[in-house]
Amino acid sequence: MKKFLIKSILFFLVVITIISTILITSGGYVDYFYEKFTTPKSSSFILGDSRSMQGIQPSVIDSYFSNKDHEYQLPIMNYSFTIAQIAYGPLYTESIKRKLSPDTKNGLFIITVNPWILSEREEDDVKNSVFFEEGMPPHNMEQVSISPNFEYFIKNFDYFHFKSIVRRTSKMHKDGWLEESNLPKDSLMLKSWKRNQVIMYEGFSEKWNKSAFRLKSLESLITYLATFGDIFLLRMPIDKDIMQVETNFWPNFDSDIQEIAVKKKINYLNLSHDNNYKTYDGNHLDKYGGVDFTKNLCDSIYKLTKHSSK
Repeated sequence: MKKFLIKSILFFLVVITIISTILITSGGYVDYFYEKFTTPKSSSFILGDSRSMQGIQPSVIDSYFSNKDHEYQLPIMNYSFTIAQIAYGPLYTESIKRKLSPDTKNGLFIITVNPWILSEREEDDVKNSVFFEEGMPPHNMEQVSISPNFEYFIKNFDYFHFKSIVRRTSKMHKDGWLEESNLPKDSLMLKSWKRNQVIMYEGFSEKWNKSAFRLKSLESLITYLATFGDIFLLRMPIDKDIMQVETNFWPNFDSDIQEIAVKKKINYLNLSHDNNYKTYDGNHLDKYGGVDFTKNLCDSIYKLTKHSSK
């Protein structure tokens, strides 16, 4: 019995060591979210879905503002996920609170918006506090700043794709930016990928509805973060065909968001029609277009903050 216990303990230690090594050395390749829960708490955030997770690069923001006289508390963390896991609501807000550094006084918060992350879905029953996103990351995580993060490994094992250690076509960086290197090889592939995105959103538009609850949740998040720094609402660039689907689904979306911005005395940067940046599917900026977009976004933020300080 004693030998069995010793062997069991040794086996357990070996397994833990192997898992820890994989998570520490290759966590950014085997899971799209894992690294977000291994880094220290942050004072500045990029929030939203996969558009911002791939399209806004924290390192560009950190570099830009390090050379300016505006002293935001950086580095900024990209705490965006995908449309499958998040919408603005109490669960996302609670996760943001867990990740927010308690000493934050001058943070920068870029909150990206689009109709889909402010919609009520078929799994939602908001009157009874039932939300589709419950049980998924980041909402199912208590420990959001520990490495290696075994809570994430245990609760979200289904998200791990270990073959990516070899393929390495996508990498989640420590700052929360997802770098996608699997880009279309020609115009035909790009056109096909764009069409797939349009079809996906057309499907959403048939099943989802604009949500007053999600809009109120966005307002509540803004109210909370307003005590910690500057907030900018942002609608990111997308292909005109996807934009048409969104307009058909929620015709007055921009005016609804602008109303919130005016009410909360913050800025709304609507850059959705700016098609000067490269995407790889009409929906997500590629890693090259993301650099240009993030730089221009920083210019816009800096000009607005300088103007407001006068």
